[in-house]
Amino acid sequence: MALASHPIKIYARSDATTPSGTDEVLGLNSVDFSPSMTVLDVTDFKDTTAAKKKLIGLSDGTIGLSGDLEMADAPQILLRANCLSGADCYIQVQFNPGGSSGQKGYSVLCKAKNFKLGASVDGKNTFSLDLEFNGAPALV
Repeated sequence: MALASHPIKIYARSDATTPSGTDEVLGLNSVDFSPSMTVLDVTDFKDTTAAKKKLIGLSDGTIGLSGDLEMADAPQILLRANCLSGADCYIQVQFNPGGSSGQKGYSVLCKAKNFKLGASVDGKNTFSLDLEFNGAPALV
């Protein structure tokens, strides 16, 4: 069954404990959660199948967040500060936060790669942040 995007919850913490309501990042209206795997070509000269053989290597991934700038929001402050300091942060993305059973989303340790603050005379203040996985995501 398809899920509506509007109830997604995104949490940011400096430690791995279970997030609470005060850890929810406010103002966000877009998220891209992109896990990936390195695929290695292990085909050798003796192979006679005329097709490549592959082996899965290390996992990796990124998260992109964007939305409204909330200067007083503690999780946004944490994310911006961690980007400047290089500190790790735990991000939890719940695509199905109200689900009564099964998987709600993912939690992963990240490094904030960069953030961008924007504004226009006829618009609003905006915030975007790119994070890179610093470990494997876990189901929550």
